[in-house]
Amino acid sequence: MRFQKLWVTLVAVAVAGMLASPSQAQVNSNNAGVALNATLAESLTVSAGPVTVTFALVPSGPAAGNLPVSITTTWQLDSARTSVSLYAYFSSGNALTDGGGNNIPTTAVTGSVNGGAASDFTAATPFGANGKTVFTQAVGAGTYSGTSGPDTIDLSIDTTGLGLPSGTYTGTLNIQAQAI
Repeated sequence: MRFQKLWVTLVAVAVAGMLASPSQAQVNSNNAGVALNATLAESLTVSAGPVTVTFALVPSGPAAGNLPVSITTTWQLDSARTSVSLYAYFSSGNALTDGGGNNIPTTAVTGSVNGGAASDFTAATPFGANGKTVFTQAVGAGTYSGTSGPDTIDLSIDTTGLGLPSGTYTGTLNIQAQAI
């Protein structure tokens, strides 16, 4: 009887194996593509400090600013750009004024860029005629993204021959970069 049960079981397994459906190949879905768009915006930024440089003016002679101006320029540029330049300039021929008609001209203000020779702010810049170039740097493959600085400008005011009355004189030195 045991042998008969074993035989029936084996036959049942064999028949079940023959009746099973053959294995089927896998089924794949369609390919759903997703478009990717990424933008790296062009930028050119300048940071400068301190926000105020003070001078203890003398009646006739030079007076150095209490701190150098420290400037950092950062850029991310398009591949069509070939250079970055940084300029320091005054918006008019007068660098400082007391508001009462007494002025200190840009010819009396000098700046030493990165420890170099001091010169006045009378050169033409893209932003006005009363400035100087701090740096110009070529850009190209591998340098479209970069930083310059800190660049420094040590300022001095020479009151020789100006005949200024006592007072408080104020003005603004503009710092601006340009990429071309």
